[in-house]
Amino acid sequence: MFEQFEATAPDPILKLIDLYRDDPRSGKIDVGIGVFRDANGDTPVMQAVRIAEEKLHRRQTTKTYVGLAGDEIFNDCIADLVFSHSPQRERVRAVQTPGGCGALRLLSEMLYRIADDKTIWLSDPTWGNHLPIFRQTGFGIRFYPYLDRQSKTVDVDALISKLKTLGKNDIVVFHGCCHNPSGAELQPGDWDEIAALCAKNGFLPYVDLAYQGFADSLDQDAYGVRALASAADSMVVASSCSKNFALYRDRVGCAMVLGKTHEISDITRGHVLSAARSSYSMPPDHGGALVALILSDPNLREVWEEELTGMRERMLFLRKTLRDILRRKTRSDRWDFIAKHRGMFSLLVLDEAQVEALRTDHAVYAVAGGRVNIAGLKDEAQVEQFADALVSVTS
Repeated sequence: MFEQFEATAPDPILKLIDLYRDDPRSGKIDVGIGVFRDANGDTPVMQAVRIAEEKLHRRQTTKTYVGLAGDEIFNDCIADLVFSHSPQRERVRAVQTPGGCGALRLLSEMLYRIADDKTIWLSDPTWGNHLPIFRQTGFGIRFYPYLDRQSKTVDVDALISKLKTLGKNDIVVFHGCCHNPSGAELQPGDWDEIAALCAKNGFLPYVDLAYQGFADSLDQDAYGVRALASAADSMVVASSCSKNFALYRDRVGCAMVLGKTHEISDITRGHVLSAARSSYSMPPDHGGALVALILSDPNLREVWEEELTGMRERMLFLRKTLRDILRRKTRSDRWDFIAKHRGMFSLLVLDEAQVEALRTDHAVYAVAGGRVNIAGLKDEAQVEQFADALVSVTS
């Protein structure tokens, strides 16, 4: 039977990992894979997570099933983290999932049950895994304008113009903060305008919040979610703890729904759980239990927030350092957008030959299009090395 298969195309990011691993050159730089690294080039376990693991080890007496929804303390804590004290928080229902990808797929499965005739709108560009997740569910997919590839900023006018044409037959996927792959951010005023259009036209907001705390602060990074929640009758949010808790391999995510009433929210959550049951049944518990411990313990939460602030400040430092070095090397401001972007990524808008030259000539590994993980750079010396390579291939 299996001989009917044709070989699948390798995932470009996973392929990049293999190429980087097999490259014997010293001084090679990986700005492809999306993980945070410290000044030693490591992705450490956060101290708050280590303390929580010790507590969990002493406290946990069983490995029996937790339930379809996962850890309910975790669910409440993440809903609080995202929606805070907004009036809509009471209508939010949350389900623990295997990572942010699991939340995206679960919410997509739930929506397809009642909205299979609707169109999913993704930003242009968007994260590479968005397209296969929604396409595999069965949705028709189209793209709305987002990045101005000349200025490397959000093309707000084009974005708003497109959203004005959308309505009740449309589901619009937004990046809550730290847009992947571009790094270009919507401002609070932009979110307010989008929320007003949502209220007027009735499209369903679907927010992918993978990097809360990586842009400006935990609260500021949730501004868009909360603005949309104040305007929309219904919305869905997929949240991830991979980055802000550095729990990558533990696969910790949360699928949240907001209905027009408490009853509708409860019913909708039931359909999310039904989709989970037919997919993976129960989510993994360990990472979710750690997050629940951290967010429900004031002392542990303080430790975590201090660490998260340090991670965010490191990324901002690397961005500003890279901007300053590129200014000096090019005697121009053409790369200043890097310091204005937020989160781990910036899209440099490089062509295929330039990305290939970075890899073959300079041992710099970047994703197609020139998406680079700024948080993958170790220190100022490596930033300088990366800047030299970038100037070389773009001169």
